[in-house]
Amino acid sequence: MQIEYKISEQDFIDAQRLAIRNSPQRLVRWTRWVLPLFGVGLLIFLITAVARQGFSVRMVPGAAFIVFFISLPLLNRNAQKKLYAKTKSMHGKLSLEASEQGLQFRGPTVSSQVGWSNFYRFFEDEKSFVIYQNPQVFNIVPKRELSPDQINSFRAYLDQKISRSG
Repeated sequence: MQIEYKISEQDFIDAQRLAIRNSPQRLVRWTRWVLPLFGVGLLIFLITAVARQGFSVRMVPGAAFIVFFISLPLLNRNAQKKLYAKTKSMHGKLSLEASEQGLQFRGPTVSSQVGWSNFYRFFEDEKSFVIYQNPQVFNIVPKRELSPDQINSFRAYLDQKISRSG
């Protein structure tokens, strides 16, 4: 089975979001919602404290932490855009060939054959497949340019060869 596709910046960001949502590391998952909500809670506390006691210079470091926690999703998105721009192997037309031996990835600057035993889990959503080689390394296959038959065939390969849950 052969698939040809391109990974756009938005595909990369969507796949990163899927990977973060399913990360085995709790702190990574928390960067999406828990830490920003904690920042909002701290902001409410700070506003209440300023209303009761007035402004103090000693509140500035706390305000800096609040801004950091609230802005984490934006900081992550900007870091992902920079990472996509730097990763030239994801730019241009890419192809993937799935066989009984594994997956072969090809692009303008990369060619690699990875056996099924090197993958340990995968996730998918409506936009992409994320196929993990280890907790920090995963491959992205966006569904945007795939036909429904290609999506179903590729999912069948992944279901047969790789666990969804790890």
